[in-house]
Amino acid sequence: MTVLVAAASEHGATAEIAAWIGAGLAENGLDVDVRRLDEVEDIARYDAFVLGSGVYFGQWHKGARSFVDDHAGELASRPTWLFSSGPIVGDPPPPDDPAALRAGLVERLVETTHARDHKLFGGKLDKSNLNWCEKIAVRCAHASGGDHRDRAAVEDWAAKIARELERLAPQSRRTPDTQPVRTKQ
Repeated sequence: MTVLVAAASEHGATAEIAAWIGAGLAENGLDVDVRRLDEVEDIARYDAFVLGSGVYFGQWHKGARSFVDDHAGELASRPTWLFSSGPIVGDPPPPDDPAALRAGLVERLVETTHARDHKLFGGKLDKSNLNWCEKIAVRCAHASGGDHRDRAAVEDWAAKIARELERLAPQSRRTPDTQPVRTKQ
């Protein structure tokens, strides 16, 4: 079973979460391809998907929303999981605050893809990497700088996905030492 793990990430933090998920799936014997979402052209060869996006002003990245819309039929016909990264408001920001996402966003994404789960992870904010417009926005939002991601929670979620995929197609699993994680960054 080949799993695509892909994310839209403005500054790289969400891409790191995708890499952690990919590593966790590979450790459980799955053939994993980790990519930036904007580099994925054809999804026909994948048996399952874990897709994510950073959250910007309560929304998924525009490219991620477009990807879901463009591939809705294929995503809905195969096992799909979704994740978001981004709560950075509060001191410290809550790691899984559903208020960080605009009302209806997750429901629409889950409905479109028939996703088995959506997970919201804390975000990472390095203010030194922001352009002036982004700096104004985070100041107005009273965003908290720092890394608010919980790697153990990400790894636990990846293991949960691997167990579910094992139940779905145990005959197509391969051993961990024969299936490296392929990452295209």
